[in-house]
Amino acid sequence: MQSAIVQMILIVVAIAAAAIVAIIVYAQLSDNAPKEGDNVDLDRITSKTLCEAVSGTWAPSSPSGPPGSCT
Repeated sequence: MQSAIVQMILIVVAIAAAAIVAIIVYAQLSDNAPKEGDNVDLDRITSKTLCEAVSGTWAPSSPSGPPGSCT
């Protein structure tokens, strides 16, 4: 049978290992996340609101034509 001290040590080690894994995963996800302005294809945006949200300039088209364009 394990003593209470051994169980406490194992719990602390398990918590530390979980924290290390969480930190490594967070660091990897942060490094791979797109930076501001990355991965935004303005030609595919068809909404004025979305265009303005990604700091684009909305150019409306004629009422009977295509929706507009984001540049």
